[in-house]
Amino acid sequence: MSESGITKIGVIGIGTMGNGIAQVAAQSGFDTLVMDVNDDMLKRGMGIIEKSLERLVNAYEKSGGEKGITAEDKDAALGRLKTTTILADLRDCDFIIEAVPEIPKLKEDINKKIAETGYDKLLVSNTSGISITRLAAAYGKPELFMGMHFMNPVPMQAGVEIIRGLKTSDATYDTVVKLCHDLGKIEIPAEDKAGFAINRMWVPFVNEAIRVVEEGIATVVDVDKCTLCLGHRMGPLMTADYVGLDTMLFIANVLEEEFGSAYKASPLLKRMVESGQLGTKTGIGFYKWDGFKAAGINPDVERYRIK
Repeated sequence: MSESGITKIGVIGIGTMGNGIAQVAAQSGFDTLVMDVNDDMLKRGMGIIEKSLERLVNAYEKSGGEKGITAEDKDAALGRLKTTTILADLRDCDFIIEAVPEIPKLKEDINKKIAETGYDKLLVSNTSGISITRLAAAYGKPELFMGMHFMNPVPMQAGVEIIRGLKTSDATYDTVVKLCHDLGKIEIPAEDKAGFAINRMWVPFVNEAIRVVEEGIATVVDVDKCTLCLGHRMGPLMTADYVGLDTMLFIANVLEEEFGSAYKASPLLKRMVESGQLGTKTGIGFYKWDGFKAAGINPDVERYRIK
């Protein structure tokens, strides 16, 4: 039995974060039901999960069993995964994780619709910056609501930021902590303030890295090399591409609204989002991407300068 007592997890959204969350839940032994708006989205997301699991099998074989998972583990995880386009199908889940894009109204609307289906158990949002108290109010049962901010890529990153809303109960908090352990994750408690903990620190750091590029102080590659000296395995700009530049801009705007102009997003970040260059999800951000492998620097970024 799991530490949390949960047996079935629902995941809403099978995009960049949702597919990773669903994969980890299934790998951890949970029956997992993933909901998205249409079959095409679900097929694409399941394809990403299958490829991710296959990479883990290859790692197991190449390392002689020191890394990755067995082919049997892969098949078992896929066997625990089911998909649906009907939100009401999630009613019999013990726990639901919402993982749709960082659009406050979208998340609020989903929370209201979940409540309307008759679901009355624990609901969490994978949000990187939206007020948990605000989202909890939309669910209508704030004591059963919390934030779980998974890191990308979810199967590889150990940390999960957990955020209580103003009325989150102790029982809900304790269950979320235990679920983190069940998923093989390390909980990082944070308060419900703009940016929480991680993005309060991280987004200004990335924003300044972008300014270094747009002012011609250093190239994209050299900016990312700088952080190797800090022990980072991936530079800030490459990480931003993985996270999504639209998400980075959203959080920067949230921070600016609450803390002032010192957190204002850089012009280059704004222009990239306006042009639809959002990182790995669109195939181009600070880097050009072939799947999840960097394949050169974005020439638009190399050209852009503010003197």
